[in-house]
Amino acid sequence: MPNKIMINLDKAIYTEGEYVKIKLDYETLTPKQAMHLVIFDPSEREAFSEDQYLNAQKGSYSNVLRFDTKHWKTPGRYKVAAWDQEGTRKEVFFQFKTKSA
Repeated sequence: MPNKIMINLDKAIYTEGEYVKIKLDYETLTPKQAMHLVIFDPSEREAFSEDQYLNAQKGSYSNVLRFDTKHWKTPGRYKVAAWDQEGTRKEVFFQFKTKSA
């Protein structure tokens, strides 16, 4: 059975100043490995990245980010990607709008 990764966002469209809630659920055959979480802006540049070390075979990880920094100035479609050391990968997308748009 391969590893499983699920990424959940609290909504599909965000506006500048809002918070995005990211929840990552995983099932892995080999605990004690790293899970990589990266958010790419519409031009595929890395806007945020974080590594989470897993110490259980099944669990979840959550993070809350606020869209108020220089990283969140480009409106458009963002990609949230997560993958583990064994190559299991999951991607989801959301739209980001600036207040002036």
